[in-house]
Amino acid sequence: MSTITLRSVKGSPLTNTEVDNNFTNLNTDKYQSGDNVSAGTISGSTITATSTLTVGGGSILSNDASVSAAGTTQGAATALTKTYNIVDSATASSAEGIKLPDVAAGLEAFVLNDTAVTIKIYPFASESIDAGSANAAVNLAAGHSLTLVGVSATKWSRMSPVIIYNSSGTRVN
Repeated sequence: MSTITLRSVKGSPLTNTEVDNNFTNLNTDKYQSGDNVSAGTISGSTITATSTLTVGGGSILSNDASVSAAGTTQGAATALTKTYNIVDSATASSAEGIKLPDVAAGLEAFVLNDTAVTIKIYPFASESIDAGSANAAVNLAAGHSLTLVGVSATKWSRMSPVIIYNSSGTRVN
C-alpha cells in the first residue's frame, strides 16, 4: 500500500517534494498487466469462481458433469476440456471414447465412467498413456474412475492406488 502525504492530515499545503513523493509512491506500488498478484491468505466459508480458476500456474480446476463419449477412434472421440469429467452417455454397441487434453507436466485429469459400458480414453495426438504407444487408448470399465497426471509434455500416467488385473492379465483399472 502506498504511503501518501495528505494536506488534511498535515494541516498545511504540501511541498513540491511531498507531491512528487506521493506520485512516486503510487507509481512504485501500482499493479500492471502481467504482474504476479499476491492476495495474501484467502479464507472464508465459501470461495466461488464463476469461470476457470487457475491455481499455482499448473492446475486448472473445472468440471463437466455430463460428457458423452463418442467415436471409436482418437480423432472422433469427445475432447475433454475440464479437469473433472463425468461420462454419463455412451453407446453399448460400440467402444466409444473420450480424448484427454494436451498434456503438460503436473496437469491432472479425472474421469468417472458413469455409464453401463466400457469406454476408451485416448491421449491427445502423438501422446501416450503410461507405457502405451503414441495415440493408444486405455479402457475404463463402467462405474470406474481414473485420475491421470501429466509427467512430461507427451505422457500421461494413471494414478491408481491399487492396480488390478483380471485372470487374463489385463489391467482393469
